[in-house]
Amino acid sequence: MGKRRTPIVSGGEPRTLHGRAVAATLDLHGFDARTAERRVASFLEARARTHRGEVVKIVTGKGTRSAGREVMRQLVLEAITDSSAHHVADWGVETGGGAYLVEIRG
Repeated sequence: MGKRRTPIVSGGEPRTLHGRAVAATLDLHGFDARTAERRVASFLEARARTHRGEVVKIVTGKGTRSAGREVMRQLVLEAITDSSAHHVADWGVETGGGAYLVEIRG
């Protein structure tokens, strides 16, 4: 599967990617960029070891309350699209833009 770059449109809760419901969520609200980067990497690595093929949600927020430049969304985007992101099979932006849906490589 190719890497998705379009918004995910969902018929309702829970949000889905390829018709599969979200199995786990990582919420990055309140974390600084360095901590968030480590949390994303360890979350994806742990899920890849034990839950291959599942869909997870990484909540970044929209950055509307950031004091300066919004960084979380870009940080996560880079983490899931980086060529070294071998745990990611596919991804999409959740409707509303405050989270990414990520399919763990099976």
